[in-house]
Amino acid sequence: MAYATIEQYDARFPNRTVSDTVLQACLNDASMAIEAELDDAGIDYSEPTEKYLERLASVCCSVASRILPYENDIPQGATNVSMTAGVYTQSFEFPTAYSAPMLNKYERKLLGIGGKIGFARPSYGVLEVDDEEN
Repeated sequence: MAYATIEQYDARFPNRTVSDTVLQACLNDASMAIEAELDDAGIDYSEPTEKYLERLASVCCSVASRILPYENDIPQGATNVSMTAGVYTQSFEFPTAYSAPMLNKYERKLLGIGGKIGFARPSYGVLEVDDEEN
């Protein structure tokens, strides 16, 4: 089951060009990726609050939008685009594998995954107390 509906997706990303079937499949894939991340982080999502459900829907829509097939000249999520006219070359660069439903740093933060839990400072001096001297 997807964490977002087609209506929720359309409210966030209007003017989509893919069918409802394709969009639903992408929402399902995004939801599976979210569940895998939550499972790895040990977060219980079986009874989410209303606020957490909104976050799940938002992240689901964002992830789904990145893995949808594109019909524009430039796919969504491209970080670098180069085109030449002489030899008809066109290339795109993406921060992650294209069509892989992966959560970015902000989406992980929304769901309470990751972040710093502390810090370590290198030890100065002796690591263990020498009990023989006392």
